Amino acid sequence: MLDATQALTVIAEIPPGPPRALLQQRLAAIAADLDGNAIFRPCDLPDTHFMRFVILDDPRGELPALLAWESNHDGRAAEYLAAVARTAPAITAVFECCAGYPAEGTADIERWVAWMLARAHRAAAFYTGYRGVPRRAVVNARGVHDAIREVLDRDRDALRGLSRSDLQIQIRERVAARHPELDLSRGGPEGDDEPRWALGKLAALAVGLALLPLVLIVAPIWYLLLRRCEDRDIATAYARPLFIDPAVRCAEDQVTQNEMTHLVDVKPGVFRLATLWLTLTAIDAVARTWWVRGELGGITAIHFARWVIVRDRRPVRPRRHRLLFFSNYDGSWQSYLGEFIDRAASGLTAVWSNTQGFPATQNLVLAGARDEEAFKQWTREHQLPTQVWWSGVPDSTVQNVRDDLEIRRQLARGLADHEVETWLRKL
Repeated sequence: MLDATQALTVIAEIPPGPPRALLQQRLAAIAADLDGNAIFRPCDLPDTHFMRFVILDDPRGELPALLAWESNHDGRAAEYLAAVARTAPAITAVFECCAGYPAEGTADIERWVAWMLARAHRAAAFYTGYRGVPRRAVVNARGVHDAIREVLDRDRDALRGLSRSDLQIQIRERVAARHPELDLSRGGPEGDDEPRWALGKLAALAVGLALLPLVLIVAPIWYLLLRRCEDRDIATAYARPLFIDPAVRCAEDQVTQNEMTHLVDVKPGVFRLATLWLTLTAIDAVARTWWVRGELGGITAIHFARWVIVRDRRPVRPRRHRLLFFSNYDGSWQSYLGEFIDRAASGLTAVWSNTQGFPATQNLVLAGARDEEAFKQWTREHQLPTQVWWSGVPDSTVQNVRDDLEIRRQLARGLADHEVETWLRKL
């Protein structure tokens, strides 16, 4: 679906003093009991896959503290925010600690939505492991999978001896009879986005061909400037294991997934900012057209990830633009970073080579993240503790979600005997 799996990043300034202290207190209470606290429950948010609140502090003290709300949701931003105001008005308890928050909060929905949108930052690159699949389809597919297993467990004797095709029919009929709330229709709530992916690929190729002459003219000049910058870059030297914030380490490996919040300064100058923007734009285009089947450059563990350029709007020079990275992924931090290095080192280097302290790079995409220890320590150095993080599928991996969706789709249509065998193995 066109409007499913969207990325919203709202960033608001936190005044120092009592508002900051109150915000920290409330976020801690929310995190301590996500579903039962008396302040704000993330599960009340409509059509939301993952979300987090994180405080973005500047270690140098030059920039104000910021509150970032990351939401991976369905629907257009304005419509989603209006639904949030109606179904989860307690979110005011979080944002009223920010500068300029409307006194009436979510009571004036139009004004509240306008305030949030004015502080929304577009993701320069956004990826999801199940693009275009709405939250209700994920929940429905999980319910169908559980219902099939229930039928197989309870009716094993009655189903024994049936042909494979009759077995599938019997399973579908019994699931439909016992769970009328589940959608077993052929189209289903997830819809069919294959035509859109095909059109997206054609459009991306057409744009690429149209821009090719300009690229050929500009590329030599850009490359010379890049090499000049790389010769002057200073990478951080790591002579010992880096100290890891206990708040970061203690929050990891609590459920099937983990999260990462990473913030680092962009290297000064228009050239580096423009190169970063172009790199992320290219990644975003590919993620929206090619990487739509559960893998990002060979990485299969990412539910949702985004890069956001946080621009410094102060009337001072030089400005300190920052790059914010959010990721919701399966498995441990070590395995996640290892997969990044093994399968997507060039892409990582192309992005983060434009930021401060990154391991030394060559020709934008070489070296850099391939220095495994330096890259991991650099990542830890700029990783922030996330005050509140919520997952709508805490016990499911990306592959679990995609398997559930495929199991539901195949249950809705007739399968040949050999297809039924493959389908049953997914259970």
